[in-house]
Amino acid sequence: MTSESKPRHGSDRIGLWMLLAVIVLTAAVFFWTTDHYRHGTAAAPETATDAQGRLHVLGITLGETTLKQAELLLQSKSDVALYIYPQEHPKAGLKLEAFFPAIADHTKVILLLDIAKERLQEIGSRATIPHQYQNLVARMNMAPADISSVQHDVVTELTLIPNLQITAENLQARFGTPDRIEHLDDERDQYNFNAIGLQAIISKQEPATLHFSNPPSLP
Repeated sequence: MTSESKPRHGSDRIGLWMLLAVIVLTAAVFFWTTDHYRHGTAAAPETATDAQGRLHVLGITLGETTLKQAELLLQSKSDVALYIYPQEHPKAGLKLEAFFPAIADHTKVILLLDIAKERLQEIGSRATIPHQYQNLVARMNMAPADISSVQHDVVTELTLIPNLQITAENLQARFGTPDRIEHLDDERDQYNFNAIGLQAIISKQEPATLHFSNPPSLP
């Protein structure tokens, strides 16, 4: 009896130490993640431009990364659809966008794909009847074959809708002094950062939006 109980006690001690190690590691990861989330690290993505002037955001290279590659980088599947924006909207016209409802930190991401007008119209001819929302933007669900085909199309613009509150001070701390501030209306202000092609809109009532596109080429 005594000789058989010793190995079991040793095994129990090893198991206890392993359990404690897992608890400590889990706690460390939790507090690290919470601290980064509290300070808005995920809401202020790393941005950089390469030698060709292409902007890199969240690992995505605008004008180069395909939708399929973007899904792998964001580790999430997108909802792809056609949208018809009214003439008074900044995006006016027919657009094909991929929507990520929540990436790892609960930030929403919208990718605009680079597709010629003629092809957009062809895709639209096979899509469902437009469903119009209250903001007058209409959505058309695409045919399955078209959804598969756009996986290899290139991302040209990226919009972030952070899950954290963003202020003008946050923007300046992360991206520097804006090149221009536009007062859109009583509720919204737009902050333009030309070097990284960023237009950030801060609203009193709605979540902030950070819209990235490749900056214009320098003369």
